[in-house]
Amino acid sequence: MITSAPFMSCREIRNFAEAVVDSQKFAADEDCIAGRLALSQLPRLADVLMNREGWLDCTLAGQRETDATGTKLWLRLRVSGKLGLCCQRCMEEVGFDCAIDSRLLLMPPGEEWPEEELESDAYDAIPASREMSVLALVEEEVLLALPAVPRHAECRSPAGAGEAEEEGRPSPFAALAGLKKH
Repeated sequence: MITSAPFMSCREIRNFAEAVVDSQKFAADEDCIAGRLALSQLPRLADVLMNREGWLDCTLAGQRETDATGTKLWLRLRVSGKLGLCCQRCMEEVGFDCAIDSRLLLMPPGEEWPEEELESDAYDAIPASREMSVLALVEEEVLLALPAVPRHAECRSPAGAGEAEEEGRPSPFAALAGLKKH
């Protein structure tokens, strides 16, 4: 039984990038914070973004769940925004709608991680921390949500591809075709 509905009344955090929470206390108190992160504040995403302008809207809520086995503490993270990634076919920018809704089980230090529960795709487990950086948590979840190979559904040919044939010049690989026949 979850004792609260997440995201009902969240505190707006002006500088979300600097937010640090005691994850267990945050979850036990069923606290909730919301704010915006500039893409330029996410250094680990710099290599995959073609455009670092824009924002991610973020909400982090703590939850406490009690059942026959005891009390479990959770974080619920929601992130949304538009990212400009590099298409791996045409090397042009491809838009990616980032929509994350993660449920994270907090594992206290020294406690054994239950294998049977970790096999579930409904949530992930993370170590609890007295000083959890919200920025690092958001950045990690965004990185995990990115496509392995970003690409458009349909791409135009990259600049310069096929120009040789169009201009009547022989392809530099035409000589290889002759070798293949021997």
